[in-house]
Amino acid sequence: MDDPVAAARASLRRGALIYSALLVADVAVIAYILDARAGGAAFVTLSFVVVVGLLLVYQVAQHVRDFDSRLAETDGVVVRKWKRADLIIAMDSYYLTVGRAVFRLPPEEWIHVDEQTYVKVVHFPHTLTVVSVHPIERPPAPPRP
Repeated sequence: MDDPVAAARASLRRGALIYSALLVADVAVIAYILDARAGGAAFVTLSFVVVVGLLLVYQVAQHVRDFDSRLAETDGVVVRKWKRADLIIAMDSYYLTVGRAVFRLPPEEWIHVDEQTYVKVVHFPHTLTVVSVHPIERPPAPPRP
């Protein structure tokens, strides 16, 4: 895709779909545990699955809120830049921190940004899904009295 906004919206829809599917599976596990009326350690499992379900509800809600949201811009200095593998040795993810916000970037954007660079990040406001990153000129420092 040549349009970065369309690519980011597709990523947003894909994330919402994945989290929704995981939420449905979580609710099915909760229903099974409640239906089985198991005792003892089943309540520990139920508690764990309910907490995971609440986290999934939060993620789905954030993605749905971003469907109708306008794009936001965050500008500041890149404090930290790193990559890590999501599945131990596969599926690298690329991150950068601007201010107190952590953004997950596509590798094409990540490779062009260096630490201590002043950037403008265009993103969705709730999930922080990145549309684009632009290096910009640092604003002048205010005069000291």
